[in-house]
Amino acid sequence: MKKKLFVLCLAMILVLPSVALGAGGAKDTVVFAAYADIKDWDPSVAFSLEIAMLVSVYEPLVWYNPPGSAEQLRPALATSWETSDDGLIWTFHLRKGVKFHDGEPFNAAAVKYSIDRTMKMKKGAYYIWSPVTEIKVVDDDTVQFLLKEPAPIDLIASSQYGAYIFSPKAGEKGTDWFMQGNAAGTGPYMVDSWEKSQQVVLKKFADYWGGWDGNHFDRVVLKIVLEKSTQVQMIKSGEADFASLPPIDSLPALKKAPGVEVILSESWMNSSFLINTKKFPTDNAKIRQALCHAWDYNSVVNSIYNGLATVAEGPVPKTMWGHNPNLPKYEFNLEKAAQLIKESGIAKEKLKLTLAYIGTSQEYENCAQLLQANLAKIGVQLELLPGPWGTIWDKAKNLDTAPNLQSMTWWPTYPTPNDWLLGMFKTEEKALFNLSHYSNPEVDALIVEGVKMEGIDRNAAVKAYQNAQRKIVEDAPAIFYADRISYRVKRSSVKGYVYNPAYNGEFFYQLYRE
Repeated sequence: MKKKLFVLCLAMILVLPSVALGAGGAKDTVVFAAYADIKDWDPSVAFSLEIAMLVSVYEPLVWYNPPGSAEQLRPALATSWETSDDGLIWTFHLRKGVKFHDGEPFNAAAVKYSIDRTMKMKKGAYYIWSPVTEIKVVDDDTVQFLLKEPAPIDLIASSQYGAYIFSPKAGEKGTDWFMQGNAAGTGPYMVDSWEKSQQVVLKKFADYWGGWDGNHFDRVVLKIVLEKSTQVQMIKSGEADFASLPPIDSLPALKKAPGVEVILSESWMNSSFLINTKKFPTDNAKIRQALCHAWDYNSVVNSIYNGLATVAEGPVPKTMWGHNPNLPKYEFNLEKAAQLIKESGIAKEKLKLTLAYIGTSQEYENCAQLLQANLAKIGVQLELLPGPWGTIWDKAKNLDTAPNLQSMTWWPTYPTPNDWLLGMFKTEEKALFNLSHYSNPEVDALIVEGVKMEGIDRNAAVKAYQNAQRKIVEDAPAIFYADRISYRVKRSSVKGYVYNPAYNGEFFYQLYRE
């Protein structure tokens, strides 16, 4: 299912571009220092950092607006939409005169083909379309989604993954064709070149339906720059216009650097350590609750995250609709933790736990070491297991190799609380992202009810989701510790930037250089 996890810290060898294309500061070019290359070029599969390319090359039927906007959604490839009274039929009226980058016409058949292909491939974010039983072409400019149960198809159609429309002619060429660095969307930019592990260059699509009047960049360069200190140097010197992930401790100096702007925004990203509910001794609820009380929440958000986080309240961020603000709270209290361990009936000499985390993340490492030190004070041994995300993820999915605790950072595929609940806490026969191996039939039923009601009764959906969150927190399958503050570092000469938590990529078409 998800990309997400902690691709935030994907390990990759730094190779600076051999061709100095589009140095930062050029009037017609914007340079983005990215911390990973494009992994999956196929829009039906892409589910990770590909968002840096996807939001400029492809378009969905609708876009989700930044919080505070007058309207929640705005037209993209659909100009208007409506649903039947029972929520089982959604009709989208499509934009006319749109072309794909390969010259093929955009129409309802292309919408049907794109989403049908995504659903049939069963990769990436295909699952968001699970309520859909049929996509019906009414005419060239009208498409209908027929559902087995009510669902918010307008929100789903705005997803940052799994909802992009692409040329059927390109889709027929298959994943291998896409993986060569090819693309055929309707977005303002098309792929000009790809140098693997070095850079992706996008150029303006002259026939873009939105037009090119006004100020826009003609070219986008996504340079692969893993080394965070190099990103800092590039943004300071003006070689890059955006730095995707400079170190948190570099932000105070960057705020003072001439020509540099640091933008802080509330996000929908949160971090936790999932606790294995099937592995001894964390299969004991008292032990899991003790771990939650052994976590120094304020020190983590104030010192380790330098204030770029607030203490989380459950699995769903406080900034997302449907969050339950009245959940039980686990506060840092080693005496309480020790008491819970005693109540568990497990002898201290048997309390040997393991914790896996992405080794390239200084924040994860500092959090793990702090927990290790606090647990040692109450006689609990914690072994730290840093490693690359792919390795620790594979081990965490298998109970035979899974640790007791596993690092996790999450953000939604589309704006809904069910993304956290379905992704991490609904029962899975074969673990994918439910790395706590948590299973509670009552929670499962509440999540399913919430998903069902989203499309017809938002209040009923909220009630179901909030009840699910309460039961999850009571069962303690995770230490929920940080709702993250998003930070963007850019050159102040780049204008038009607006942060949108629904998309972890930049809308370069909206930007220009002053």
